Amino acid sequence: ALHVFSEAQRVYYFKDACKIESSEAYEILGKLMNESHESCRKLYECSCDELDELVDVCRQSGAYGSRLTGAGWGGCAVSLIPKDKLEGFLKSVNEKYYNKNEKLNSLFSCSAFSTKPSNGISVINL
Repeated sequence: ALHVFSEAQRVYYFKDACKIESSEAYEILGKLMNESHESCRKLYECSCDELDELVDVCRQSGAYGSRLTGAGWGGCAVSLIPKDKLEGFLKSVNEKYYNKNEKLNSLFSCSAFSTKPSNGISVINL
C-alpha cells in the first residue's frame, strides 16, 4: 500500500514539474523517476536484478532518471535523457549493458530507441 500511495503522490509532483519552464524541471522529473523505481524495487518488489542493473547503467550513462516500466517483473526501462546527449547515452548503455554477452548484444538494435513525450489516450466522440 505504501508503494501505491507514494506512487500516486509522485504522479501529482511529476505533473506539477512538467509545468516548470526551466532546466530544473528535468532534475525534479529524474528524481521522481528514480524514486519510483526504488519504490517498485523495494516496496512493491516488481523488479528483477537484470532490470535494476539496466536502470543503474542508464543513470550512469547520463539519464536524469530511469525506472522500470511496462510489466515490471522483467519489463523494460524508460529514461529521461537530454536530446543532445542521446547518442552518447545509447552508446554507453550498449557498451555497459548489452555488450555483456551475445544474446543481449543481438537485442540492442530492437530494444533501445528514443521517443518523445506525447498526449496519452483520447476519446473522440463522433
